[in-house]
Amino acid sequence: HTLPPTTASPTSTVPPTTAEPIPPVPVVEQRIEVAGPEEVVFDWTTDQCEPEHIPDIATRAFRNAAGQVSLTIGHWDAYRMVGPSLDELTSDCSAPLMSSDYDPDPAQFDDSEWIGSPFTLDGETVYAVVHQEYRGDTHDAARPGQCPSDRRLPCLDTSFTMFVSTDGGDTFDHIAPPPGHLVASLPYRYIDDSIPTGIRQPSNIIEGPDEFFYLFGNVSDHPDEEQWVCGMRTDELADPASWRYWDGTGFAGVWKNPYLETVDPEVDKCAPLAFGSLSGGLNEGIVFDEVLDAYVMVGMSNSAAGGEWGVYYSTSTDLVEWTPRRLLVELAINPTVDDPDNDTVHAYPTIIDPDSPSLSFSTTDGQMYLDVSRFNFGGNSLDRDLLRIPIEVREVELTAPDWSFDVDGDAEGWAPEQDIVDLAVAVGAMSLRTTGDDAVLISPPLRVPAAFDTVRIRMSATGGPEDA
Repeated sequence: HTLPPTTASPTSTVPPTTAEPIPPVPVVEQRIEVAGPEEVVFDWTTDQCEPEHIPDIATRAFRNAAGQVSLTIGHWDAYRMVGPSLDELTSDCSAPLMSSDYDPDPAQFDDSEWIGSPFTLDGETVYAVVHQEYRGDTHDAARPGQCPSDRRLPCLDTSFTMFVSTDGGDTFDHIAPPPGHLVASLPYRYIDDSIPTGIRQPSNIIEGPDEFFYLFGNVSDHPDEEQWVCGMRTDELADPASWRYWDGTGFAGVWKNPYLETVDPEVDKCAPLAFGSLSGGLNEGIVFDEVLDAYVMVGMSNSAAGGEWGVYYSTSTDLVEWTPRRLLVELAINPTVDDPDNDTVHAYPTIIDPDSPSLSFSTTDGQMYLDVSRFNFGGNSLDRDLLRIPIEVREVELTAPDWSFDVDGDAEGWAPEQDIVDLAVAVGAMSLRTTGDDAVLISPPLRVPAAFDTVRIRMSATGGPEDA
């Protein structure tokens, strides 16, 4: 109940409480934080094999059976950097790992392709999920009249396909003749001049705690370009049709080819995974960190409250439930600059630990790198470098929120919202007077560490009825 107004003078002092104070309880929380300055891994000016050799998707690393390390620099012609370790890499310009076919038929899912998720268990056979873009604006000769706006994004349809290498990652090709290499597509055929539709930017593949292999993508859906993170898994990497998507309760959803099968656009697509935590873009890189004993996902985002933009991370123990995303490093990205086409921006983050014993660099030991692409002169320029930023798991000591009111007149961030007057702080206490039956007092921003399961606020009331 709200207390009625009292006759207490607003300038009167409040006697100090006689209750024994509750000392703050220290809690140690593990966080991932930046641990050093950025380094350039791939400098487009000096390391390119040809002008369009650019880091245009999240980079990935894998090790072949002979111990040689490959770091992918993905574009529609994908090259790699090679060396004995991730600290000793040079561009391999002998030939692309994979080249796009630019098939004008959208039903083939074989237009422009980016190698997105190479993964190997033996260093000889390397499977790769590929980001495939059907670019309707580029096929006027074969399909005259298509994409009348002649604009890229309204005529873009994206999907995932599967490629494989049988030579330790030297070359990649379709795992089956198109469209038999299709992994995932939204239940729509290509639509002219609409929105960029489909599933895109696959994460790396990672082994889950249940002997399945997991993958995550970003969905952009009709009619309003709503976006979310889609989770999917398989127990048979060699079969592109074996992937099952998260349907809201389990991994039971079956991907369908809208050109060959009857589809229901309202039903035949994955459900948002941990929407409030992962947001629409937290899906680009995933590792299992041994210090945190949890999976870590990174991506470009802002906070749930609309705060800083940059690289965020979230953690999970089961790849289904994810913690609220937390800022790892604030970076200039498209929404934060005045001219995204020309200003320096960043994209495509992922985490790689050079010390990982995993052939696909799927694990970290608390000290690793955040790899991210830097567009030096915006999206209109090919001048793009690959950076790596040292990051590490650190223990941060936290204390429970504690308001001492030990400075007269300092409300320590508390403020009256409505039906409250005469708020004062004196002699170690805050006092106020209510003037109505819907009094609201607002606290300062409050973050309660997960280790605390209770917030206790102690107050006394005078001047009202006994049952107030």
